[in-house]
Amino acid sequence: MAAPLRRTTIGLKNGFAKNLLKSNNESRSPAFSCKNILTRNFSNKFNSCRFASLKKNWKIGACMTAATSVFATSYFRSRRSFADVEPRPISRHVPGVVDIGNQKFTLYQFQSCPYCCKARAALDYFGFTYDVVEVNSITKSQMKFSEYKKVPVLVVDGQIGDKDFTLQFNDSSTIVSVLASYVYDQNTPLYKLHQCYPGIKEKEGRKTVWDFPNKYFIMYGENIADSRTETQRRDERKWRRWTDDILMHTISPNVYRTLPESLEAFHHFSEWGEWDKNFSTGTRLGIVYVGAFVMYFIGKLVKRRHDIKDNPRESLYDACDEWMKAVGKKQFYGGDKPNLADLSVYGALHSFEGCLAHKDLMEFHRIEKWYKRMEQQINGHEGAHLLKVAPSKHPNLQL
Repeated sequence: MAAPLRRTTIGLKNGFAKNLLKSNNESRSPAFSCKNILTRNFSNKFNSCRFASLKKNWKIGACMTAATSVFATSYFRSRRSFADVEPRPISRHVPGVVDIGNQKFTLYQFQSCPYCCKARAALDYFGFTYDVVEVNSITKSQMKFSEYKKVPVLVVDGQIGDKDFTLQFNDSSTIVSVLASYVYDQNTPLYKLHQCYPGIKEKEGRKTVWDFPNKYFIMYGENIADSRTETQRRDERKWRRWTDDILMHTISPNVYRTLPESLEAFHHFSEWGEWDKNFSTGTRLGIVYVGAFVMYFIGKLVKRRHDIKDNPRESLYDACDEWMKAVGKKQFYGGDKPNLADLSVYGALHSFEGCLAHKDLMEFHRIEKWYKRMEQQINGHEGAHLLKVAPSKHPNLQL
């Protein structure tokens, strides 16, 4: 199923979610009970970084206009043809080792998006089976069913009794936390966990802004398989935030450092994401060439906005130095096995594997050995060991 249309959606209304969040605070210990949902003070939650307006730089504006004029004809000519096939069938099926019964996981994503790579890293590590829908980054027509238009989005389709249901989990950190919450307490169904991760939507002028205040927290029920201390859990949350707030901002200035590098990266993303199988020729070429051109300038804006060094490789290596210092002499930050911070950092770095920036990082930085160990853990679905019995025979895997 390409999109969960015309199905019952289990979720929280914004009013209820807001009242629920007001009654909680971060000082309480983690627990599954919605009365104990952990929240952070989000008075500044919408003070996220924004790109400077392109209108302030006439050169960029002129280049953007030129690019639009070059590709507009082919784009609108092809729009009718690919509108007929989108929403389209599943892009690919990813087999896992965990039996999830009659539930179906579908991940809506961009293949090279670092946030989507983070969600895929968690799904693969824990061994879940899922389908992938590659979203058209120009039209986002596959996301018509969703009010939330960003990726990744994880949709879970299944049944409760004789009723079909659809659960939608937005934001990569929320998806990772939900999957970990279920793995650590397999007796808590996903529809209950869904209630613990409400999305708060507000308008800022013409812009719709979303916040997910519990996205870094794991929800625990009575049967907890996580033996870590609260200090270890807090440190894990700290580095997950660091990944989103620091490491992520070093990626685009490095991947799209020059126009040739940017174009080479998009050609690689086209092959990696099998865009030739998922999009029409006109759409694919439009995404490659317009995307490469636009992302080159966005990389410059991100570089200026986040004080990335003149040579962006230095900022990337500095961030990786900080991470490897935290890992220390351990195999992973989580110890003998990766934790959610390891998965987050790996997902961010994996997003540009195959690009020149990634090749330089593996060649010149000591992070390569950690990265290869993470690759083995994720590809081997080693996180499935957290299940209490053999994954395929677990009695409570009916989510």
